[in-house]
Amino acid sequence: MKNIFITSALLIGAFFCEAQTVTDGLLYGQQDNLYGTARYRALSGAFGALGGDLSAVGKNPAGSVIFNNNYASFTLANSNRNNDSNYFGTLSGSDSSDFDINQAGGVLVFTTNAESPLTKFSLGFNYDATRSYDDNVYLTGTSNTSISQYFLNNARGFTLDNFETRDGESVADLYQFLGEDIGFDAQQGLLGFQGFIIDPVAPGDASNTQYVSSTGTGSFNQGYEVISSGTQGKFSFNIAGEFYERLSVGLNLNSHFIDYTRFTGFRELNSNADATTTDVQFNNRLETTGNGFSFQVGAIGKITEALRIGATYESPTWYDIEETLIQEVFTTQQTGNQETFKDVVPNVLNIYAPYDLKSPGSVTGSIAYIFGNKGLLSVDYSSRDYASLKFSPENNSTFASNNDQIANQLERAGTLRIGGEYRIDKFTLRAGYRMVESPYEDKSLMDDLNGYSAGLGYSWGSTTLDLSYDYSKREYSQQLFSTGLTNRSLINNENNNIVLTLGFNL
Repeated sequence: MKNIFITSALLIGAFFCEAQTVTDGLLYGQQDNLYGTARYRALSGAFGALGGDLSAVGKNPAGSVIFNNNYASFTLANSNRNNDSNYFGTLSGSDSSDFDINQAGGVLVFTTNAESPLTKFSLGFNYDATRSYDDNVYLTGTSNTSISQYFLNNARGFTLDNFETRDGESVADLYQFLGEDIGFDAQQGLLGFQGFIIDPVAPGDASNTQYVSSTGTGSFNQGYEVISSGTQGKFSFNIAGEFYERLSVGLNLNSHFIDYTRFTGFRELNSNADATTTDVQFNNRLETTGNGFSFQVGAIGKITEALRIGATYESPTWYDIEETLIQEVFTTQQTGNQETFKDVVPNVLNIYAPYDLKSPGSVTGSIAYIFGNKGLLSVDYSSRDYASLKFSPENNSTFASNNDQIANQLERAGTLRIGGEYRIDKFTLRAGYRMVESPYEDKSLMDDLNGYSAGLGYSWGSTTLDLSYDYSKREYSQQLFSTGLTNRSLINNENNNIVLTLGFNL
C-alpha cells in the first residue's frame, strides 16, 4: 500500500476495542484443535498414557521416553473448512482449504546402566502447528439495523470539530491525530462523518456532539465476510526419564507463536425513502503477531504390562501480542438524481501498544490398555478453566471490561478423547472420537464440538507411513461489530483434514 503513515499508540487511551475482545482472547487462547501427526490425529489425540509419538509428547512430556529407539517424523496436512451461515433467515455458505507442514521433530533415546533406577532417558524437539487460521466466513441477509449505528455509537460525545479537517490538513492527517491523541472510537466517528454515513444535528457548529444516521429508516441488505489466514504453533523442548521400567516422567518447555491476518469486509445497500447514503462498504484489515511461553510436566505409569495411566499438568500460556489495523470506507450518496461517490482511505497503519494475554492451563488424566502386539484402547479427559483467561495491563478500561466479561461468560470446559488401533501384520487400523465442551456458559454463543477420526499405518521396520482423516463440527454465533450493529449470525462450521506422516526409526 502506498503512502502509509505510521501511528504508534503509546497511550493507554489509544488502545482499540474492536479487535481486543473476549472472542479474540478465545481465538488465541482456546485449545480445542486436533493437530499433529497422522497417528495422533487418527486416535483423536487420546495419547496421554501411551507416548511413542512426537505429537503425543506435546500432550504428555513423559511420552518421549516410551520410544524404543531414536525417532524422527515429518507431517503434511490438507485442511478443508466449510461454514454455513443463517443471517435473518438467509442461508449462505463458504469454504476454504490449505496445505501446510503440520509437524516436524525428533527424539534421542538413551539407555543407562542396568543397575541404575533410571533405565532410559530421552531428549526431544518437536514443532506442531496448533491452529490454522486459513478460513472464510460469509453471511448475507436483510436487517432493520444499519451500519450507521456503529459509527453513531462511536461518534457520540465528540465535537464536530474533531471530524472536520482544517486548512492544509488531510483526512489522513486527522485520522492519524485522532488515533494518537484521542482514541479508536474518535477515528470511527471520523470515518462515519467523512463517509456521509452520519450527519451532525447542528451542521456548522463546531461544538455539536449529536449525530444522526444518513442511511434512513427501514430495511438494509447486508453482506459480511471474514477472510483469515496464518498459523499458531508450538516448539517443544523435551526431557524425560524412565525409572525401574515402570514410571516415566517428563518436562516440556514450549515456545508459542501467533501469526494471524483477518480481513473483514462489510457491505450495506438500502433504498429507504429518507436515506441520503444508499451504499456503504467498510473494510478492516487486522494483523496480529505474538509470542508466548508455557511448560508441561507429566507422568506415565505401567500398572501392569497391559494397563497404563497418565497425568499431565499444562501451565497457562503467557502471550505478548502486537496488532496493527488498516481501515477504509467507500459510500454512495444520493441527492435527487445525482450520485456522489466518497472514498475515505486514510492509508494509515495503526500500530497499537503491545498487550499481554494469559490463556488457561489444564490438567489431563489418561488410561490405556495394550492388547499385546495386536492393538490398544486409550481414553483421555482434560479440564481447562476458561474463566481464568486474562488480558493485561488490567488498569486499561477495555481490558478490565474484557476480564469482567470473561468472568461472567466463560466457564470450565472438559475434553474427552477416545482412540484405538488394531494391528494386522505390517498394517495398523485406527479410529477415534473426541468431544470438546464449549467454554461459554451460554451455549448459543458456541456449542460443543464433536469430532471423529480414522487412519491407516504401514511399517517397513525402519520407516513408517501413516495416513489419517478427521472430521469435526461445531455451531457458533458470529457477531458483526462490537457496538451499534451487534447482530449475530448462526454459523455451522465443519472441518475435514487429511494428514500424512513419514516416520524414521533411527
